[in-house]
Amino acid sequence: MASTTVLLNFPSTSDAFSNFEPISFLDDDVTASPPRKAPKLSHTGSPKGKAKADEKGIRRMMITLKTSPRDHDTSTQLYSSIIITRFLKYVLWYPPYGDGMAAPPLDVPYSEVRSACKMLVTIALKGHDVHGILRIEFEKAITQISQHSKGEKEALVWLKAFVDVMGWLDGRVNLIRSVLVDLDCWGSSQGSDVSNVRDLCLDTIRKSIYQHLKCVHCISEDIRAWARWEREHSTSDSTTRDQDVEMIDLDPILDSAESRKTISRLISVLHLVGYFRTHFLAPYLTFTTEFFSNERDDMVKALENATAYFAHCEKRLEEEDRRLRSLVDEPSRTAVIVATEQALLPATVTKSLVSDGVQQCMRNRDVKGLSRMFDLYMRVDALEYLRVAFANYVQSLVTEIVTDEKNDGVMITTLLEEKAFLDKVLVNAFHERPFTNTVGKETNPDPSRDDTRPFSYGARDGFEKGFLARKRKPAEMIAKYIDTAMRKGGGSEPEDSFWSTLDDVLGLYRFTPDKDVFRTFYERGLSKRLLLQKSADNALEEKVINRLRDGVCIYVLVSDFRQQALGTGYDPEFGKGNDMFKDIALSEDLLKSYRKPRDPKDKDAPPPMTDVRMSAMVLKYSTWPFQKYEGTIHFPPEMSESLVTFNAFYKSKHKNRTLEWNHALGTMSIITKFESGEKELSLSLYQGIILLLFQKEDRLSYKDILLRSGLKPKDAMLTLQSLACGRVHVLNKRPPGKDVYEKDEFVFNAALDDKRRNIHISGIQQRETVEETKQIDHAIDQDRQASIDAAIVRIMKSRKKVTDSELKTGAITSLAKHFTPAVTDIKKRIEHLIERDYMTRDEGNHNLYHYVA
Repeated sequence: MASTTVLLNFPSTSDAFSNFEPISFLDDDVTASPPRKAPKLSHTGSPKGKAKADEKGIRRMMITLKTSPRDHDTSTQLYSSIIITRFLKYVLWYPPYGDGMAAPPLDVPYSEVRSACKMLVTIALKGHDVHGILRIEFEKAITQISQHSKGEKEALVWLKAFVDVMGWLDGRVNLIRSVLVDLDCWGSSQGSDVSNVRDLCLDTIRKSIYQHLKCVHCISEDIRAWARWEREHSTSDSTTRDQDVEMIDLDPILDSAESRKTISRLISVLHLVGYFRTHFLAPYLTFTTEFFSNERDDMVKALENATAYFAHCEKRLEEEDRRLRSLVDEPSRTAVIVATEQALLPATVTKSLVSDGVQQCMRNRDVKGLSRMFDLYMRVDALEYLRVAFANYVQSLVTEIVTDEKNDGVMITTLLEEKAFLDKVLVNAFHERPFTNTVGKETNPDPSRDDTRPFSYGARDGFEKGFLARKRKPAEMIAKYIDTAMRKGGGSEPEDSFWSTLDDVLGLYRFTPDKDVFRTFYERGLSKRLLLQKSADNALEEKVINRLRDGVCIYVLVSDFRQQALGTGYDPEFGKGNDMFKDIALSEDLLKSYRKPRDPKDKDAPPPMTDVRMSAMVLKYSTWPFQKYEGTIHFPPEMSESLVTFNAFYKSKHKNRTLEWNHALGTMSIITKFESGEKELSLSLYQGIILLLFQKEDRLSYKDILLRSGLKPKDAMLTLQSLACGRVHVLNKRPPGKDVYEKDEFVFNAALDDKRRNIHISGIQQRETVEETKQIDHAIDQDRQASIDAAIVRIMKSRKKVTDSELKTGAITSLAKHFTPAVTDIKKRIEHLIERDYMTRDEGNHNLYHYVA
């Protein structure tokens, strides 16, 4: 047979192409090269096969190669179809569903099947026929498999078998694609009308299996069984798990690792056929909502501890997240977690349990529990419920503390402890910066603070509302707490620690509207500390006064490179404390001058001092919070002479001034002889006067003491009670008892048995009594009335004409830095000022006031 190359060199009149025959494809060697295509003249050639010559006489022609099946190849095509059919039956034979029958034989190698497919598809152009053969055989195999998959086996047993079959089918499809590669390429080139091998098989699987209701039901039920088993066993404790070991051994298909492996393979198969969302995710979401909703209802009905439920919710979410992390993609896992959150924490549950949860966590100091609640409520967008419950709890807690009259002594200590814990909760649980301890307005307030720090400002509002439950008392106790701290001083602690404690206490001061009450009690305590020399450090006292008056700028780090100032001042009216120190300094200078020796030749010199042991402090009534003493005290002659001498001395220095003695806070020291030896007694002035009465007499009645001392009955009773009924019995009372009566008698206790030489006897009169507190409250009321009057007059003077509502609002705003006046008090002061002709009411409009110049 002549080759094509030789024939192409023949002249144009040659019959080479009519004699050319292609090499037969079906040869003994099935691996032979594919047939060469026969040449044919182009349509541009001459009708008779002759080529036109060019100018040089050379004839040129164009050749188009084309093949066509020969009529005598019909048997070959039939044989190739049989081989492909046998191959498909052999490949798609699934032994478990073969009813014990052997797989149909395949007597030819895969290479011959591949060649047969190539001949039919490429040479014989029978691609549609081969495609049909594949469809028919694959549908038969799928029908056989679906008939044997009835889903009547135990939980997950059917699903495991189903996944095994789907995995086997996937491998078979890949094998078919690799052998019938020409059919796969042909199908891909035919457009949307004809699918490739893989798409054909997958479409058949979808229609015959995944769209079959029975199959869908079986998949859903096994997913439900797996999910229920996982969730029920994940909540069991170690004891329960030990008890379940036998069950797991008997039913290994329910083993966690094995079952998850089966589910993972199922998910891969469903992704392959495009039914993951409909056949797994959708039913799994439904089962998740159903399971956790039922669990929620059961737990809430028998719930005794809200924090335990929130801990359970956190555990469930962690388990679900851990379970799905290795099974599904991120969007699907997020959808399941959201469904779990909504099932466990619907609005009805979060709203009903939030108060109990906050209360239990706060009382048990459970910061982790509050952090858990914060995370859970943030997940379901219910932080507002948590914020309101937290603020309400803080308000109720502060209200309970400040209204507990029996524990007024520990009110501030308790509030400081709660405030410290609240700061810890705000930082560690709610991830917010605590509200500052600075009193007064913030110099650089955060414009969006209610959005960025809702819990911090909720706690602040809770403190402020809680303080309103008992007016005045919190401010009074804050002042007394500082008084106690100033008496003790910093001790061995660093100064920074003392100032930190002071700022914490003053942080409570910002919550009370009664700033004037705090100032009054603080100044009263300061005066006693200075006069009785009970302060630990006068220099420290001055620093505290400056802090109260001027404040200190506190900086808080709000970013890596920026600090924010949070306050600069407290109360400028604390400047009166500086005046007290000035009086103390002037008194010391005056006392030094009084003790200085006199020149006897100087006629204008004051009289000489008679008793070097006498000390006196000259104070101004306008600076010190004391009332004038009414009454006369009978001093011993030597003490009376010292007072007269000091009066004369002061008169020589200040001729136009008058001294009024107030002995209530006076002190003295007496050296007394007892049977155990001499002892130096540190006493109040009242105690010393009474004790000196026993220099000449051993027994005195109450009436005798009252007459000889000149003390008021109330002061005499308290003083005798401190001497005869206290820890140190300098006097013995007859009859014995804790209270003093008019018929009692007192005897000097010469047999006092105390190993100390220097003994301090506390004076009961130095403690504030209920009556004294009432007097202070009355003085505060008087000052408030004067302040309201002054505020109203200032407003009327500046505006001349003001409406009733504007005047009340202006007065409240003007006095807010000192106290919050009641509207009824403002009305009373308005009427008072109208009566005094400071203002008048408009005749035509009773809600309008005019200023009277």
